[in-house]
Amino acid sequence: MPKNLRVLIFSFTSLILILLIAYTITSYFNFFRTSKTVINTNAYSNLRQMDNFKSPYNPKIKFSDRRISEIHDVSLSILDGTSITDAPMILKSQRYYIPLDFISKKLNYNVDNSKGSLSLSNNSNIISLTEDSYEKNSKKGHLRGHLINYKNTFYISISDIEKLFDLIAVFDFQNKKINLIQDEVTAPEKSSIPSSDKFALMRFEDFGCGYTNIVDRNQTKIKIMSNLLYSNGMKFHVSWMPRFIVPSSNFDNDLLTKDNITNVGFVDILDYMINKGGEIGLHGYSHQSGNTASGTGEEMSKDVNNTEAETRAVIEKGIDTASALNIPISYYESPHYRETMEQKKIISEYFQFIYEPYDYSKKDNVYKPDDIHLFVPTPLGRISDPVSDTQRIIDKFNEGNPDILKSFYYHPSIEIEYIDFDTNDNKLNIRYNPDSPLQRIVKALINARYNTLHIDELKDK
Repeated sequence: MPKNLRVLIFSFTSLILILLIAYTITSYFNFFRTSKTVINTNAYSNLRQMDNFKSPYNPKIKFSDRRISEIHDVSLSILDGTSITDAPMILKSQRYYIPLDFISKKLNYNVDNSKGSLSLSNNSNIISLTEDSYEKNSKKGHLRGHLINYKNTFYISISDIEKLFDLIAVFDFQNKKINLIQDEVTAPEKSSIPSSDKFALMRFEDFGCGYTNIVDRNQTKIKIMSNLLYSNGMKFHVSWMPRFIVPSSNFDNDLLTKDNITNVGFVDILDYMINKGGEIGLHGYSHQSGNTASGTGEEMSKDVNNTEAETRAVIEKGIDTASALNIPISYYESPHYRETMEQKKIISEYFQFIYEPYDYSKKDNVYKPDDIHLFVPTPLGRISDPVSDTQRIIDKFNEGNPDILKSFYYHPSIEIEYIDFDTNDNKLNIRYNPDSPLQRIVKALINARYNTLHIDELKDK
């Protein structure tokens, strides 16, 4: 073969080979670039600040600055029912903590800190911990109470123990005892609802540490409700009132100043709901004014806290409480939707998502007043009568009118009447009436092929 021909063939072959390699590399990177941009908004929830919105307010009270105190009068029971009265325990931001080594030993985990990072392991699980995050069997998440180094000992909160070790804490306020028992609820391996473009939003309303929520059994029932939603792959919202005031009863429960086991149990509920698919939002600060009780009174209107300074004070006190307790918040809902347009503008400086109608001429679907904010109404209303209102909302699901957002709210105090339980044999034995409003709503959503979303996922809809 002539030399020139051999050179030509070699050059042509080399060119083809280079083009094939370049195509393969380009395809490889394009595949992963595409994969990163395809996000299933029905598969996860996030509590992050949106990229195009940043509140100008920096909380005055931070979780990291909160004091630590030692607790000596609360006992534990871990799986076997035996009371443990000598476990070291501390309190920070309405969370009880016990030593990591102590709980790990009780649950047969080995603790390894030899490489400068904390690792827990047994025959089934490997857990890595940082100050504020964890990784368990390749699944990552945030610690609700953070890991605290107190007197050269690492302490972990009860709510993080629940999450990491698949336990549920049942509080006994009268005897100042916490039973940690097996939490048998699991998330579905795949969504209970087939692929669908229909979506709904649900919200627990007027949720504060007062009335029914200061009863230990009722706090456990809230966890059982959360487990119902979690086990069916459903997301939900919790409109939280950080301070609960009932002037006629001389009751003023400020979570920043009243350290007690009742408030610890309540914050543990908030943590538990977050871990089970809930997003927390501020529902005012105390949802009252003057002699009215929390949940019934106004807090922003043309007549109440109507100056700019007063409006900002209400918003900022709520944000400060959330920051101090390390409760992430993703939206704001004003009490009874009675704020003025000027007060709405002020709220919009602090929050991107406002869970209420922009005005009553735009009350049936999401309204976007600008390129950043979303106002999200609840056109299906609330469940007041457990029978008729539940059926009315189910009928609205089945109508499927795309011009009406399938969004409703529910006071969980109604649902607790349908739940009973005991902890015999160190198990959470639940008796949950299938005719309860929430049970019926869950079944209806599944049958009508609705996915549930968080409010911050609506930005992509």
